[in-house]
Amino acid sequence: MSHLNFQPDASQVLDVTALTHQIKRLLEGSFTQVWVRGEVSNCRKQSSGHIYFSLKDNGSQIPCVLFARDAARQEFELCDGDALTVLGDVAVYAPHGRYQLIVKIALHSGEGRLQVELDRLKRTLASEGLFDAELKKELPTLPQRIAVITSPTGAALRDFLQILQRRNFHGSVVVVPVRVQGKEAAGEIQAALKHAEALSPAFDSIVLTRGGGSIEDLWPFNNESLARSIAASKSHIISAVGHEIDQVLTDYCADLRAETPSAAAEIISSKSLEARQRFLMAARLIEQLGQEIPANKRRHLQEAQSRFQLLSPQRQLAFQSIRVDDTHNRLLHAYKATLTKHSEHQQQLHNRLQAQDPHRRFELAHQNLDAISHRLKFATTQGLQYFSSELAALNKRLENTNLQSALKRGFSILQKTDGTLLTSAKAAQKADRIRARFHDGSVTWRVKHDKDK
Repeated sequence: MSHLNFQPDASQVLDVTALTHQIKRLLEGSFTQVWVRGEVSNCRKQSSGHIYFSLKDNGSQIPCVLFARDAARQEFELCDGDALTVLGDVAVYAPHGRYQLIVKIALHSGEGRLQVELDRLKRTLASEGLFDAELKKELPTLPQRIAVITSPTGAALRDFLQILQRRNFHGSVVVVPVRVQGKEAAGEIQAALKHAEALSPAFDSIVLTRGGGSIEDLWPFNNESLARSIAASKSHIISAVGHEIDQVLTDYCADLRAETPSAAAEIISSKSLEARQRFLMAARLIEQLGQEIPANKRRHLQEAQSRFQLLSPQRQLAFQSIRVDDTHNRLLHAYKATLTKHSEHQQQLHNRLQAQDPHRRFELAHQNLDAISHRLKFATTQGLQYFSSELAALNKRLENTNLQSALKRGFSILQKTDGTLLTSAKAAQKADRIRARFHDGSVTWRVKHDKDK
């Protein structure tokens, strides 16, 4: 089949831009200020401040953009995986022929809107000064009457009372039953607070408490009217709502926030425990003082008696007598020491005078001369004896070396007839005659050789 039969009329043909503009007018005119819920994916923030992301569910996804001026007003940062509820307009980006959602407001789904409302209330009340520390009242030192505004069947009340019982709290606890969840709960809690303040005698502290839960469960405690009533109350109020991570408006307006109902009971009982401990310490101190004061009085009395004895006239007279004796002894000792010193000085002068006496000096000189003469004579005698001994020894050595002395001892000198000394047997055998010299003369022999035999 030929397609020529399906050729459109030129007036019916639209170019791409015209078609895109028609789609743009249709979509943007029909989808304004729409709320859309979904999960964030492909979130990216540009340097311009614009945030681009996709909002998806199990069946589809739509591209979104949060322009810088709107992104700056967000109180949380968008992240992949966040479940959001957004308010925006559908728009078509003509150059790409793609539609997208221009987001104006982004809220966390479900609890997100409640959290935004809570943050708004917190800012409003804080700006009015309802959270200021100057408004907070101190819990009495020894609280005895406690009002608990809570559900009578909840675990929070059970935990609160168990802690007080375990810590031996001796005060009274009045439970004011209310609903702590639902639309009517905030009004009931506010009415119960007013009722508790009107009771007489007044309560030392009023505790608002309940267990943990979602932000919807805890929303009655975020009621603005209730928060203002707490801030204006003249009674001491403790807010113990939820778990440690839960925070509600009553926590900020109350005089004291307890992280849990049990923590509130510990705070109240701790005051009693501290007071009881101080009482016991005071009792022990009084008992100790009751024992120490008489002992101190007795010691002071003994000290006074001792001082009185020391100051009595008889004792003072005895002390003065001792001082007189001591002074006398010191004077006597000083006199003797002075006398001895003068005697020694006089003796020194006498010795010096004797040493300068001419007769004494002549006698000493004569004694020195005699001693020197005696030493000289002794030295002369010893010198003569020494030199005599040396001379005798030298003379003996000289005699021992004399030839005549050797001849007298039996030695002889052998010579040839011409006087030549014969110093060996070989020299003697060569001579014809030998002359032997003795100390008393000489003898000549003829030498008989072996060949003459």
